[in-house]
Amino acid sequence: MLNFPFIMLFVFILIFSTFFSLSSSHWLGIWLGLELNLMSFIPIMVQYSKVDEVESSIKYFLTQSIASSFLLLSSLTLFWSEGNWEIMSMSTINSSNMILFSLLMKMGAAPFHFWVPSVMSGLSWEINLLLLTWQKVVPLFMVSFFFSISKEVLLILILLSSIIGGIGGLNQVSIRGLMAYSSILHLGWMISASIVNFNVCCLYFILYSFILMSAFFLMMIQETKNSKQFFNIFMWSNSFRALLLTMILSMGGMPPMLGFFMKWMVLSSLIMTKFYFISFILIMGSMISLYYYLTLSFSLILSYEISWKLMITTKMNLWFMIFMTINFSGLILIYYFSSYL
Repeated sequence: MLNFPFIMLFVFILIFSTFFSLSSSHWLGIWLGLELNLMSFIPIMVQYSKVDEVESSIKYFLTQSIASSFLLLSSLTLFWSEGNWEIMSMSTINSSNMILFSLLMKMGAAPFHFWVPSVMSGLSWEINLLLLTWQKVVPLFMVSFFFSISKEVLLILILLSSIIGGIGGLNQVSIRGLMAYSSILHLGWMISASIVNFNVCCLYFILYSFILMSAFFLMMIQETKNSKQFFNIFMWSNSFRALLLTMILSMGGMPPMLGFFMKWMVLSSLIMTKFYFISFILIMGSMISLYYYLTLSFSLILSYEISWKLMITTKMNLWFMIFMTINFSGLILIYYFSSYL
């Protein structure tokens, strides 16, 4: 592969810029790290020079540039009026919602989600995996500093993420579009977890990234752009079929999957802090998203004759056993962590 050193250079800058932003103590350093992150991620998006990749990269660049402009403008405005742009400054946090909105736009949270499905539709699965996981680390971490803003703003953000993430995936025929709206819904859960316990938010993000990585790794084997192609993948092998099916159900939060443990963990923390209405909103949005996950799963199961007996007796490799065991560990983790929440 001729562009291997070229890509590795930008991957290194991508990782370095993320840690640079996380280690910065003021908004100017965060902005600089995010700009380096953007400049290194664009070449990774267009490494194969396909038309769809170029179109998605332009959309991503324009959206992120607008968000970066708002972040820089609001930071400079705060420094001019407050004389301080430290991220831990309470006056800075209280006086600027523009910084919050720019960070929400960068990670694709509602109501600034408009670019996520369009950008994901033209990218490969490995780039989409970076887009939905690594590219959200800095904005999600920075959003956690805005707990002191009005609860009405947080409630609106969580409500929009849950409703848009749930309803938006109902009419999707593209698997990439469905995953895009699913990520919007999960962002609502992460923001809710940040309100009560940032450690819970970090654990949720790590587990969600693991499930997403497992599902996207299977999708990489064969490109799937619509439901018909999606079902054709399951004609390969029983073990492959079972693993991808469990990953879909896990993202929907079905017990005893790992995704059920993630949502139980957030709901337990919210209920203990008496955020009952936020819990109700998250449950409603999750139930809507579960509908299209179950539609895919049931259509898959009922469309083809699956030999479950053969699936059990087939010799499974170590890779398959590890992923299945971890994914079915939801109830065990609930029992273990129930005394810590």
